[in-house]
Amino acid sequence: MIRAAMIAALLVPAVIVCCVVAGLAYGWLRPERVRGRHATPTFPSRPAVTVGETVALIACRNGAGSITDAVTAARSAGVEVFVVSDGSTDDTVARAQAAGATVLALADNVGKPAALLRAYEHFGLGRRFRAVAILDDDVRIAPDFVDRALAQLGPEAVISVGRNVTWWPHERRWNPWLANRAYGYWNYQLIVRRIQSAFNVMNCISGSNSVYRTELLDEVLPTEPPYIVDDTYWVLETHRRELGRVVYAPEAVALLQDPVTFRDWYRQNLRWLWGTFQGVAGHRVGRHATRFDYAYVLLICHWLVYVLSGPATLWVLVLAGPGVVRGVLLLLVGQAGWLLVAGWRLGHRRLVLFLPLIVAIDFLYRIVMVHALIRTIRQPVVARCVWTSPGRLAVSARPAP
Repeated sequence: MIRAAMIAALLVPAVIVCCVVAGLAYGWLRPERVRGRHATPTFPSRPAVTVGETVALIACRNGAGSITDAVTAARSAGVEVFVVSDGSTDDTVARAQAAGATVLALADNVGKPAALLRAYEHFGLGRRFRAVAILDDDVRIAPDFVDRALAQLGPEAVISVGRNVTWWPHERRWNPWLANRAYGYWNYQLIVRRIQSAFNVMNCISGSNSVYRTELLDEVLPTEPPYIVDDTYWVLETHRRELGRVVYAPEAVALLQDPVTFRDWYRQNLRWLWGTFQGVAGHRVGRHATRFDYAYVLLICHWLVYVLSGPATLWVLVLAGPGVVRGVLLLLVGQAGWLLVAGWRLGHRRLVLFLPLIVAIDFLYRIVMVHALIRTIRQPVVARCVWTSPGRLAVSARPAP
């Protein structure tokens, strides 16, 4: 009985993954043989957008230590930069202006989406420009970021999502939270985000570095997001209302500041997942016969398998008795191979040295997912989309992407 349960714990997730991969491969190779109950949505064809028709918009609260760097990088990308200070009490306004940005200073902290809307309307960005790059105040985009993002913003696309790269400074080279996030971004964007972009089923975008057509922002910005993550609401509205395609621009690189402490890492991931689950509930994912819903249901199945595989793996290792060492080694070897590839591609060869910690954090992430689900059940919507960002690092020595 125990042997059968152990085999089932390993076999069921493997079968599900194989079925999903086989289904995606069949649909990719033989699309004419795949029939849906509803036709693929058609989107209006819009003209290409140039860099001169694009602007950068940054919402910032008490980001005096990083706003200069963010504005300078955005201006280096060839676009005009607008900053809205969301009730900042430090030198954010003065430093943003000194870096060359046009600034709107709000007296009160209204939250990122509300601040963005006020700046968008105050500066008339929807009338003056055709695309807006919405950036975080601690993000440094590459000089060709806007060019690369616009190259993917085809006639039917309304959002072009940049590629996240963790800023991992030398003085923090042994920080496990930065190591884990650098690996997580690389792994997720290499597989999930590229597949989702190809099928126009992207459920998650980079709120810190994405480019939006103003036609879309005119539709989604005026509504206060009912979720704790604003871009979750925007992307779900885009799909549900069939406003256009959401695409991934892997060559549009942005350096991100990520949490360096357990507390900040846990709180940020909890908020992201809470917002994701709020979106699933609020937009009734899985209750519509669309490609997006089908793909999202598959992703939810993957999440379920992922969460259950954690305790299942631990249970199998405990029951292995004397063979536990061999089981742990097999688990680590498989992960080590992928970490070696990630370290090579990211230019961080030391990444593989974090193997035990990354495996441990991966198990911890399952706890965060369960916590986020419980919080969603207790609070499926929020009155205001306001949160506290993780602590920022000094940026004086940050290299260009």
